Amino acid sequence: MKNVTLGYTVPASVLRRAGIGQVRLYVTGNNLLTFTKYKGFDPEVGLDEYGIDKGRYPQAKNVTVGLNVNF
Repeated sequence: MKNVTLGYTVPASVLRRAGIGQVRLYVTGNNLLTFTKYKGFDPEVGLDEYGIDKGRYPQAKNVTVGLNVNF
């Protein structure tokens, strides 16, 4: 899974009492999972001419959590 975003918008009926227009919560993940039979760290780093990845570091996994509020 290269990029995944999950979000939730709070219903307007809940927010009216607080005087808030819209609230959206979200979580985004990058480079979370790789499904392969490759035995090295990361199949996307590429191999040299001998078919060896030379132990290069895999791509970093990132998780971002956010909150959007509109008044």
